[in-house]
Amino acid sequence: MNRMIIRLLFLLLLPAVGGALCAQPDPQEVPSNAPLRKGDALLVHIEGIGNNSLPAYREVVDSAGHIELPFLSQIVAENKTPTALADEMAAAYAHAGIAEQARVTITYITHFDPAPNRSNLVRLQDPRRPAPLPPAP
Repeated sequence: MNRMIIRLLFLLLLPAVGGALCAQPDPQEVPSNAPLRKGDALLVHIEGIGNNSLPAYREVVDSAGHIELPFLSQIVAENKTPTALADEMAAAYAHAGIAEQARVTITYITHFDPAPNRSNLVRLQDPRRPAPLPPAP
């Protein structure tokens, strides 16, 4: 009898607990005009750098509220809408003389809590650099 009650409770609570732990906002659920927060993960695509565009890459608003701009440095992203941040990024590339008419697209992906520290972030593919050569034998 006790085992049956425990199994029943387990089956009833599993979806609630599992859903709360695994639930991630769907990109469509977050309005594009919502201000970005520390921990927001973004998909960034930049066109118009030289004759090409950079491959789309993932970026996270770090614990200081910044994201990294390829070829430049970091920029404050916290409390800016994705559209405003994209416009500011394009203006930064124009001001630096890298791209007069860069087109930046930012798409919200999900949110991480707590927001990561920039020094702990590792980018497997950096859009600014070619893939490294394998070590010589």
